[in-house]
Amino acid sequence: MKQILLALGLILAPVGAFTAFEVTFVGAAQAGATLGDLSAMKAIIADVQKIVAKGDFAGAATRITDWETAWDDAEAGMRPLNPDAWGKVDAASDAALKSLRKGTPTADVINPTLAALMAALDAAAGK
Repeated sequence: MKQILLALGLILAPVGAFTAFEVTFVGAAQAGATLGDLSAMKAIIADVQKIVAKGDFAGAATRITDWETAWDDAEAGMRPLNPDAWGKVDAASDAALKSLRKGTPTADVINPTLAALMAALDAAAGK
């Protein structure tokens, strides 16, 4: 019985120490990290907003496909920088894409999702 307790102690002590280090130092560093320069992606969303303002929902749906491609292409480089921020932008992106691609899109549904996506990009860029 003593050997089992000793073995458990020898296993749990380093695991606990490494876990505490990861949570304290690595997790904190990722939480404060930005996703980098998102100005090109923000420019695409600004374009989409302008197209929606003109009432061209088909054009906006086409332009947001450029956003989707750029966002997906950048995932491998950005997601590890701050998985939480990346997830928030990705969720806002999904909502914007859905609002533009649903049966009969309307500006009153699309505009808030694009504004939320722009806000998420600002937050992820540290602004």
